[in-house]
Amino acid sequence: MNEIRSFHWTEKMEFFNLAAMLITVPIDSGTSLLFSVFWMLSVILKNTILKRWSFFGWHQDKNFQYGKSQYFLIPVLCYWFAYLLSLLWTENMTTGWGEIGELIWFLVLPLTCVCTDFRQFSEKLVRVMLWSFVLTLSVLFVLLLSIKVVKACASAEYSFLWFMMNEDFYYIHHAYMALYILTGLAFLYSELVRKEKQDARLTVLSVVCACCMVLFLLCINSRAGLLCLIILMAFCWVHQCFVRKKYRFALISLVIASLVVVGSHFALPEYFRRLSETIVQVANGDKSDGRFEIYEKTWMVLKDNMLLGVGAGDRMDELIPYYDSEEEAYCPHNQYLDTWMTTGVVGLLSLLAMLIVPLVMALRKRHIFSFLFLLMLMVSLLFESMWERQMGIVFTAVIYIYMLLLFQLDSRKIAHTELPGNSSDISVPDHQQ
Repeated sequence: MNEIRSFHWTEKMEFFNLAAMLITVPIDSGTSLLFSVFWMLSVILKNTILKRWSFFGWHQDKNFQYGKSQYFLIPVLCYWFAYLLSLLWTENMTTGWGEIGELIWFLVLPLTCVCTDFRQFSEKLVRVMLWSFVLTLSVLFVLLLSIKVVKACASAEYSFLWFMMNEDFYYIHHAYMALYILTGLAFLYSELVRKEKQDARLTVLSVVCACCMVLFLLCINSRAGLLCLIILMAFCWVHQCFVRKKYRFALISLVIASLVVVGSHFALPEYFRRLSETIVQVANGDKSDGRFEIYEKTWMVLKDNMLLGVGAGDRMDELIPYYDSEEEAYCPHNQYLDTWMTTGVVGLLSLLAMLIVPLVMALRKRHIFSFLFLLMLMVSLLFESMWERQMGIVFTAVIYIYMLLLFQLDSRKIAHTELPGNSSDISVPDHQQ
């Protein structure tokens, strides 16, 4: 790309590492962490050599204009500090510092963002990075499905359906993989509704990738993921029908979605049985599902520690007495309850703020991708302690960086439009300013 060729070598490093951070998450979160470190080093190099230091809108180049979009990262920083503060009353300091270390990316990545600017990035480059993530997921699904087909062809005893039902489709925990896939689907929908004229080839690619990722979501057998998919599809249908007034598209998409659901029901009956049973259990208040029992035990600990929480490091120690043995003890499987139980009201408010503040910004700026990602994240946090593992922490922090990029690009576009003599709403690439 011509834009990238015009970059300084430090800016090229920054672009590559920022893209690699996102692309490698679905494959190995440790590799993504490594690229995160490289990204921070490239930012330091860029700021040192090009003097691009910035801090919440302050920067050395006074002629360069930024909006206030960086402020939505403040709740992310507060969330980490809430865990750090909870060490004051925790008893298990070793485990507590371990949890703080896992959450450190909620501190260092946002701080890196607010200490630099991204003037070299354009909307097109951000879209290229997100497209790379979508294509990675699609290719990964095709490879995994091919492996199942090869196993079925090589086996004289078991069928393809047996391999699908009795073997894990992918080694990453299904709740995290579902969030990755849903994020890709959210981006594809945002591409579909872009105001600019769509390339027919890009539209076809979007449809193919969307089909691959929906099938991927079905194959990993995530009930929370399927629920989020239903919510995502419902939002997209309502948006097409009542906001964009695309009635024909809404009708066709509804028919296609119905056919996909019916076909998937017959092809993968076990997956739909688990989902339907869960819906019935929730509707009837049945507590036979394992998560309801986990929530009850979490609430027993929480009700005695609502204000301050038990402290980082003590949550599992407090939960174990309510189980028959330490091996049978589970984490809360709900990030809201998990954070509240661990850090108290301060941590819970920080969590809610880091979700609601960017959600409001996305609504005001009409950023479909950011809105849908946050909506999927908020639902996913109801069914899993998503930030218990690095694969959830790193992914969330990286997507927040991408949201910041999109928000800042929008602010620059508005600022450029409001300049005297500018009637176009297309922003000038930063490397040409």
